Amino acid sequence: MRKQLLPALVLTALATAALALPAATAAVNVPNWVKGAKYTQYPVTIDAVGYLDHTWTWDSTSSCLPGFAKTIEEDLTFELGRPRAAKVSIVNGEVVLSQITAGDATVQTELSGWHTTNYCPPTEPLPEPPEPVCTKKMKSKLAIGLVPVREETSDDDPASLVHQTQVFLYRSKATPQTDSCLKQRPKIEAESEASKGWLTDPYVGIVAPLKATDVQFRNLKVGETLRRTVVISGGCRKASFDASASVAPEIRSCVVKGKVVLMVKRTGHGFG
Repeated sequence: MRKQLLPALVLTALATAALALPAATAAVNVPNWVKGAKYTQYPVTIDAVGYLDHTWTWDSTSSCLPGFAKTIEEDLTFELGRPRAAKVSIVNGEVVLSQITAGDATVQTELSGWHTTNYCPPTEPLPEPPEPVCTKKMKSKLAIGLVPVREETSDDDPASLVHQTQVFLYRSKATPQTDSCLKQRPKIEAESEASKGWLTDPYVGIVAPLKATDVQFRNLKVGETLRRTVVISGGCRKASFDASASVAPEIRSCVVKGKVVLMVKRTGHGFG
């Protein structure tokens, strides 16, 4: 499991948010660094609900040879429970929604199909491997926010007229799974993971594109809601948006599926 990946992504997101969101005061004071920049900020509520399921099977069993098989199902469910107050900031076309920590994010893990094979007589069998032990339920609050999609550009590329936005969410207290449960676990490789930082892992979290631009957020009127549904499906390779072959021959199956339903409602006037 990539224990360090999401914290790095979230720290990047939070650093961006810290720069983009001035502290709330009775009278809005625009920081000096904003002067000359295209800057918009307004209050919103955000609500979210969804799930992410990852099921994989390892099978190294063979007739009269040592081996073992197991299927592990990892299910993340999450919800904010009700709309939560936040702020949207748009700085030079990049959208940031300050992180909200509330609601519920729970991972449930189940082991099934455990069995072993060994040498047949007259060959002396090897000691049997221990059955994996998985923490069945890990409960936490949900942390969620919006940040810009990283854009691939060079010095010769013209400035983009629109900027895409992505959602990140994770368990605010990410209790780790046991080592014996994670052993042989295949990596879930999200499409455009390397270039854009997209991620899909029940234990670690989700970073996924919303297909919502800064223009749509800027044009959102008071009382209007921007709704997006992100559907996640595939296999271990390019698991977020495209399926392909498993990583190792002993991985007999690996499926990831999920959905993120997000609603951002503008609740008042801002400035910019």
